[in-house]
Amino acid sequence: MGYRSTVAYTIRFIQPYHDKPEEVVDIEDVKSSFYTFLAEAKSKEETALCFSTEESEYFKVNEADLQICFYVEYVKWYDNYPEVKCHEALMDLSREWCEQTENRFIGGAFARVGEETEDNVHEVWGEGDYDWVGINRSVYADWVN
Repeated sequence: MGYRSTVAYTIRFIQPYHDKPEEVVDIEDVKSSFYTFLAEAKSKEETALCFSTEESEYFKVNEADLQICFYVEYVKWYDNYPEVKCHEALMDLSREWCEQTENRFIGGAFARVGEETEDNVHEVWGEGDYDWVGINRSVYADWVN
């Protein structure tokens, strides 16, 4: 059967949060950055596979909200699987963009819940927000409704 996980991540382009009103960014600059990122990601060999089934039930490119979102349950999330490698590479590309000052519109969040508690991962980068993707643990008892 193999080890299974639930995995979610999002890469979003947003107007950066600033305290100074004079630093307000034009949304057209944010959109331009989003489409440049998409073009780069689709053209790179290591990330192109993510976009081969662009509008699947698991992977969505939401151009209206300038987001890329991925969510899947009960999946074998092994680093050596090509399908996993491409998603990891896409997140890595977004992290690289976050490190470049001209790409201050990008942020991301990732969560993975594995079968073992120590396998849970939650990460946020760039302009990302912990509210975008998270892990919720709960206790259940089979005798309680």
